[in-house]
Amino acid sequence: MQTLLEIRELTKSFGAAPVLSGVTLTLERGKILGLAGENGAGKSTLARLISGRLKPDSGTIRLDGKCYVLPQEFAQIPTLSVFENMFLGKEPSSFGLLKRTEMIRKTEEIFARLGFPVDPKAPVAALSVAEKQMLEIAKALLNQSDLMILDEPTTVLSKAEAARLFELLRELRDNGTSLIFVSHKLDEMIALCDEVAVLRDGVLVARDPVSELTPMDIAGKMVGRSLTQVFPPKTEVPPDAPVQFEVKELSSSDDVVKQVSFSVRQGEILGLAGLAGAGRTELAETICGLRRRKSGTILLNGQDLSRAGAGEIFRRGISYLSEDRQGTALLTEENLIKNTTLASLKNYLTLGFIRGGRERVSTAEYIRRFRIKCDSPDSLISSLSGGNQQKVAIAKGLDTHPRFFIFDEPTRGVDVGARREIYDFIHELAESGVSCLLISSDLEEVIGNCTRVLVMHNGTVRGEVSGADINEENIIYYATGVK
Repeated sequence: MQTLLEIRELTKSFGAAPVLSGVTLTLERGKILGLAGENGAGKSTLARLISGRLKPDSGTIRLDGKCYVLPQEFAQIPTLSVFENMFLGKEPSSFGLLKRTEMIRKTEEIFARLGFPVDPKAPVAALSVAEKQMLEIAKALLNQSDLMILDEPTTVLSKAEAARLFELLRELRDNGTSLIFVSHKLDEMIALCDEVAVLRDGVLVARDPVSELTPMDIAGKMVGRSLTQVFPPKTEVPPDAPVQFEVKELSSSDDVVKQVSFSVRQGEILGLAGLAGAGRTELAETICGLRRRKSGTILLNGQDLSRAGAGEIFRRGISYLSEDRQGTALLTEENLIKNTTLASLKNYLTLGFIRGGRERVSTAEYIRRFRIKCDSPDSLISSLSGGNQQKVAIAKGLDTHPRFFIFDEPTRGVDVGARREIYDFIHELAESGVSCLLISSDLEEVIGNCTRVLVMHNGTVRGEVSGADINEENIIYYATGVK
C-alpha cells in the first residue's frame, strides 16, 4: 500500500520540558490508526506537528496530501450561525456575494449524513455541547482531506451517535482517506481502528493490530503497568442516611426542565443518564441558578435555596463541574492559582486584600493531590492537557468546601489512569459525607460508579434504576421514552 504519512525521529520541547522524543511512525492510505496515551503523553502535540501548526525541534514529517485536525476543544465563533462556522474562511461566493443558499444546503446535507439534525441558521451559542461536537465533526467531513486527525470526537456523544460517526469514518477509510483517532475510550478504539499506537511520556512505546489487543492491554501500555479495574468498589449508602439534597417539582422558565423531583442521601453518588437533549445539563444549570427557574423547591440540608442566585448557591455549599470546561468552567488564559480559587476567593481575603501566599499553598496542594502535570502554580491553563485542565476545574469546585457536588461529564477527554483518579476522588468525597450527582453520557460511567441512577427523557425524570437493575438495557428503555 502507498504510504501517506511518514514521521522520522520527531522531537519537540516546550521550554525545558520535552513533549515528544524520537517518535517514528508511518501510516498507509486507507487505514485508521488509534493513538492512545495518558494526558500529557504528547498526542495533541503530535497532531499539531503533523498538521503544520507547530514546528518540530528536530526530525522530519512527510505528508503526501492534505491534513485536517478535529480539535478536542471547539474552534467556533459563538455569535455566528452553524453554517457560517462550517464555511468560515472558505466561503463560496460569486461576484463578491456569498452563496448563502449553497452553504445552508451543504450544511444540512452533512448533518443529515451524521443523523444529527441541527438548524443551519441557529447561532452556535445556542447549541448544546453535543451539537457543538457534531459541528466540529461536520467541518471535518466538509474538508475532504487525505488525512483526518480526530482528537476525542465522541466524548459527549451517545453510543448511537458514536456508532453513526464510525460508519462514516469507515466509509472514508474505504474510499482511501487515512485517519488518526485519538481517544480515551479504548473500547471504541478497538471497535474502529486497524492498529493502535501508544505514546507514554512523549515516547512511542507500542504499535499493534487491534486483533491482538484488549482495552486493558492498551491501558497497561499507556501507564506502564497492569490495570485490572477502572471503577472503585461501590459504597452502599445506609437506607437511614439523612437526605442532604432535594428538589421538588423543579421547572426551568424555558420549560426545558419540567417538574423534576429527586433526593440525594448524605454520602450517595446518584447517577443521571439520558440521551443528548434530554435536559441533564439544563437541570444542573437550573439547580445552580445559571438557568432561570419557573417553579419548584431546592433544599440543601433543609435550607430552602429556591430563590437563591448562582453566587448564593455556591456560597451555601453546592459546587458544579460544568461539562464545557473551556467555555464556562475555567479561565484558560489565567494561571492555576487564579482558577483554583476563582469560586472561593473570599476565603483568601483579609481586610479586603488577597492573601496570595495562601492561594499559592492551597493550589500547590491540589496539584500534589490530583497529580496535575504542570510547570508550577503560575502555569497558564491553556498550557495544560485536557485531562489536567479537568483536574483544575474539579479542584476549583472542591475549594468551596461543598456539601453537594454536581459532576457533569467529569471524565470528558481524560485518560484511563486519570479517569480512575477522578473516580477515586468522587468516591472519597462521598465517603466524607458529601452528596454527589454524576451526570454522564457514558453509560459505563454511571453503571460503574452509582448504586442508583435517574434517567431523563424530554426534560423529565422518566425512571429510576437501582442495584442489580442498573444496566444499559433498562437505562436505554427509559432514555428513549419506551418505559
